[in-house]
Amino acid sequence: MRLGSLVDPIAGRLLELQKVSGTQWLLRLLGAAATLLALSVTLPGGLVQNFGAVFVLLAVAISVCVQMFRPDSDVGLLAPAVILLVLAGQGDLTALRAAVVGLALLVSHSAYALAATIPVHGVFERSAWRLSGRGLLMVLAASIVAGLLVVVLSGIRFGPWMLVVGALAALALFYTVLPRAR
Repeated sequence: MRLGSLVDPIAGRLLELQKVSGTQWLLRLLGAAATLLALSVTLPGGLVQNFGAVFVLLAVAISVCVQMFRPDSDVGLLAPAVILLVLAGQGDLTALRAAVVGLALLVSHSAYALAATIPVHGVFERSAWRLSGRGLLMVLAASIVAGLLVVVLSGIRFGPWMLVVGALAALALFYTVLPRAR
């Protein structure tokens, strides 16, 4: 008996594990498309309108390329951070544009997070899609409520002391969301 006849089937099965499944490609492409949608809504004058826009486009392109091949990479945080910084610096921001960018970034983040949690060769069963959809629906509902609260409170003038309350709320959010060491 040759050694190759024993090793070849095992090697073939191991090579099958390296293939990227259709579910993975769907999630990765959905994340990339949503990120590019957020970028295009953030820069309505065009993606190459000036040097700053080209720099933003390059940063987002690098982040999306890295996320396409490594969905669990921290470099993927570059695109949402740059998009949000550009959006925050715009003076003519409407609530609708901010909501569309936020929704696109939420879809992008959710798609990349799901892609990072399953194996590269893994596929989602119908029950996994339903479970993910239910979880995303809860996040979407909380995001809509928080967005409406921001729109309602944006017409009220608060004093500078609200910065302290906001910072404490952000710290409390990070404390509750970030994982704890065991």
